[in-house]
Amino acid sequence: MLPTMIAAVLTFTAQPPAIQISEDGKNFVTAQGESFFYLSDTAWTMTSRLTDPEIELYLSDRRRKGFNVIQIVLVPWGVRDSGNLAGDLPFLENDMARPNPAYFARVERILDRIEAYGFAPSVVPFWLAGLPEPGPEERAKHEAYARWLGERFGQRSMFWLLGADRAPGGWAEIIRAFAAELERSAGRADLLMTHHPQGGQSSSSWFHSDPWMGFNMLQSGHNLDINHFALIDRDYALTPVKPVLDGEPAYENLTNALVPYQPGVRLVNSYDVRRQAYQSVFGGAAGHAYGACEVYEFHREGMGKARWTVGIDWKDALQLPGSTQVGHMARLVQSRTPLTRVPDQALITSENPADHRRRIRALRCRNGAWAYVYTPMGDRFTLDLSRLQSGRLAAVWMDPRSGIELPAWIVPEVPTQDFTPPSSGPDQDWVLILGSLANPTDATPQRSGR
Repeated sequence: MLPTMIAAVLTFTAQPPAIQISEDGKNFVTAQGESFFYLSDTAWTMTSRLTDPEIELYLSDRRRKGFNVIQIVLVPWGVRDSGNLAGDLPFLENDMARPNPAYFARVERILDRIEAYGFAPSVVPFWLAGLPEPGPEERAKHEAYARWLGERFGQRSMFWLLGADRAPGGWAEIIRAFAAELERSAGRADLLMTHHPQGGQSSSSWFHSDPWMGFNMLQSGHNLDINHFALIDRDYALTPVKPVLDGEPAYENLTNALVPYQPGVRLVNSYDVRRQAYQSVFGGAAGHAYGACEVYEFHREGMGKARWTVGIDWKDALQLPGSTQVGHMARLVQSRTPLTRVPDQALITSENPADHRRRIRALRCRNGAWAYVYTPMGDRFTLDLSRLQSGRLAAVWMDPRSGIELPAWIVPEVPTQDFTPPSSGPDQDWVLILGSLANPTDATPQRSGR
């Protein structure tokens, strides 16, 4: 009998591990060659809106839920003019070439706390969205800022998200110059850099072949009516091979398609979060980002109603269910030979609608020792079992809401087999886990949970 839950293998250390690209170019690994599945929470405005006790509260919650990356902006939107909680402005005389030591001392302390909890920081140096096209003086200013950051933070094990929330346009060459100076001043050529694009886009559209681009990041955007995973599929197939992940999918409790909030407007819920996460990761993504609307902006009473959400307090938003449920997915992915995982839609032989609402996605071990199949609405499907290792297979349904597995059974030794989830309909997504009994290490699901 297969145990009832998946192994809680996302462990934490006193400091985050050194992270690099895997040998096959598809994933992240530690310096020791162990899999590092990028599971981030989005805390864009953490550097300017949280007190020290609030930082501890936030980080302890996200650690408990299995996240291992925190996404932040070093200089969030508006902070260039208003400063942080202490009133410190990020740049002296608003000159990017002159970072304010007081402001960045606070940033450094926040990075220290993030790392002390075992998270890898994933940082946007400066938010470009909303800025006009650059003038001739901007390149030198950005290079000076990159030089300062590289010298101060370049030895940390963290991800760098350049640009931010816009098509590069005239900023493209400045972004390239920023990356080059960041590498030079850090004295290393292995910085994990990418570009954070605007909604519905991927970094690959502009920078895929650039040598500084270690991995591709897409922003599928806050729209539930698109086939978001098509961007993952496209980037996964590109050469040169690079990891890809969705760094900004639809945020929980945000209005669909960023419609201004009013009663009755469709809000992104935990089911939407799960569906986008599983469909992306089962397409070969090297990780996934989660976000909650009131958390990324740390909304609190007295700020007024947020534009794209109900506007609950961020401490309440920490408990939105999607933040726990993405952890179940990450633990499942990490529970078996994770560096051998490959997407395999050919495993599914039954009709499989292209539309995201019903699109079934399959992930398996390269040698066929195990497979996972996600069905977003509990639809029945047929699998080609000849694509897996021969011999008896154990099967179990996992409930992605709770991470709990139902009782297992032995699959008949036949070429194809139908599988019917325990329930179907909206919010009735399920994950089928198949494992070869001939290889207990790869086949045996273990315990999951917080």
